[in-house]
Amino acid sequence: MAADEVEIMTSEARSIDVGHVLDKYELLERVGQGGMAVVYRGKDLSLRREVAVKILHGHLSDYQEARDRFEREARAVAKLRHENILEIFDYSGSNPSGASYIVTEFIDGQTLKQFISSHPILFPEIGAMILVQVGRALAHAHAGGILHRDVKPENVMIRRDGVVKLTDFGISHMVDLERLTITGQLLGSPAYMAPEHVEGRPIDFRTDVFAAGIVLYQLTVGKLPFEGKNPHEVLKRIAECTFVPARKANPHIGNQLGRILEKAMAREPSDRYPAMSEMVLALEGYLADCGLDQPAAELARYFQAPGTYEVALRARLIDHLTRRGKAQLGKSHLAALDAFDRVLTLDPHNTEVLAALDRVALRRQVLRAAVALTALAALGGAWLLWGRPSRLDPVMPISPTQRLELLASSEVAFEDPPPAASAEVREPTSAPAVDAGPADAATASGPGGPHRVEPRRNLEAPAIAPLAPVTLVVSPTGSEVRLGDGPWQHVAQRLTIPLTAEDVRVTVRNDSCCEAQSRVLRAADAGTQVAISLDFLAAQIVPRCAVADVEVRVDGKMARLDGAASIPFGATTRTQRTVVVEFLGERIDRQQVIVHPAEQREVSCAL
Repeated sequence: MAADEVEIMTSEARSIDVGHVLDKYELLERVGQGGMAVVYRGKDLSLRREVAVKILHGHLSDYQEARDRFEREARAVAKLRHENILEIFDYSGSNPSGASYIVTEFIDGQTLKQFISSHPILFPEIGAMILVQVGRALAHAHAGGILHRDVKPENVMIRRDGVVKLTDFGISHMVDLERLTITGQLLGSPAYMAPEHVEGRPIDFRTDVFAAGIVLYQLTVGKLPFEGKNPHEVLKRIAECTFVPARKANPHIGNQLGRILEKAMAREPSDRYPAMSEMVLALEGYLADCGLDQPAAELARYFQAPGTYEVALRARLIDHLTRRGKAQLGKSHLAALDAFDRVLTLDPHNTEVLAALDRVALRRQVLRAAVALTALAALGGAWLLWGRPSRLDPVMPISPTQRLELLASSEVAFEDPPPAASAEVREPTSAPAVDAGPADAATASGPGGPHRVEPRRNLEAPAIAPLAPVTLVVSPTGSEVRLGDGPWQHVAQRLTIPLTAEDVRVTVRNDSCCEAQSRVLRAADAGTQVAISLDFLAAQIVPRCAVADVEVRVDGKMARLDGAASIPFGATTRTQRTVVVEFLGERIDRQQVIVHPAEQREVSCAL
């Protein structure tokens, strides 16, 4: 960085000090600084609430184009209402003579970058839960036409109660993609850019998907996928999209999560998830398979006491994945292996899983031997067995890794071979059986005289008979449904879904009002009616009061003045909620407020 550039940034930092009043905002404490702005904890002197004030450096505010773009984006983001998005309260306007700043809610907490620096994440499942919250925020912004462009741990805040907040919407849009700042660094973070961003190609929402994949990689592997001695080396590796696969970099990352990362970080946008919401659904499915189907609640407990949570999580994962692996035996080869593989990374000497793998490996050897013997007889090589006792190769001791590799290379299903596919191996009494053609039974001559010839056995597995269909009832009406990885289809309210013995994942979404949900339909659901009711997006109530030393309760829970309290709705049968807001001072002011999904209401005290 040149000396004059250092002087410019230093003079800007000195120009506004703590204690300065910027319009109606008093700057109380400097809490952070980046390449684009300085952040202060401030006080709104008009509403008497705590806020965050982000003041742009002068080298950005001096450009009218940057100010205009920032204003457009700030106004757009101010309309977003989501529990995982930092709320914008105010904007300075595009006044070239004054400082350019935005005012947001103040987060009492730390950035994700600060957290992982002091508490490295030990379990990939925790990283996936964090990304679900970030992904929900991005999906909500994308639905409103807002692209972030600077997704990174520094722009993710962890509130003290464990709520994850995505920040810095708007600021990332201020500058041209190809331009460098006057400090010589790329606006945004090079390590989190997508190949098309680096190469100057058109970008869209899938660019944020790539950045989210990089953050997930960093959380689960413990390092960035693209590193170099300088930004140009990093950008070169991003353009080539060369990195160590997550599964190889950290064996604790199972195949299911590894596939999600691989798709999110594909070099070509067309090979990635077409929408952030689809990556979120994939992560939610992975977490559900791990027994973690409430990510927000899990994270609240994790951030409260990371060490204690991790100890309990290890035991929970071993127990759940062991049971899941056993349940998948005979149903899904890969799902069972994925579950057992994850257990063995947590507990390499888990006797229960090793015994299950041994049984499966022995079963596979028996079936392979039976197939080989039958094929040999079909080729007329039965004389090789004449007069010899039959035996199978012994099962040799193998390591857990060899067990998994052996099973993963097999195309044979886990379930026991059906009777039609079995082959009985025994010593012949007079002459070996030979292929007698299509006849059910015949006689043939051999060294021992006439003997009966058994018919050839068909080694192909019987076709899976379809089961009775499931009637899916969806609420609210007009939602979209997807089966497995198939296309999305609109459904009025009911949908008939055919079933086989294979499980099928059903996903329902309605981005205009609700949180997406998914469920696995199993053979046991055949002939039944399954209802999926999406949960409305939460409303928010912001309590205000000019009286000092007032406590507040919202919906029976302690809340913070000037802070947003989330009001969940649950199932979509309720389109509004009546919430009690109580201000507790020298007397009690109790108010009933009606809120609707995704609505934000301010409630002022009457003390």
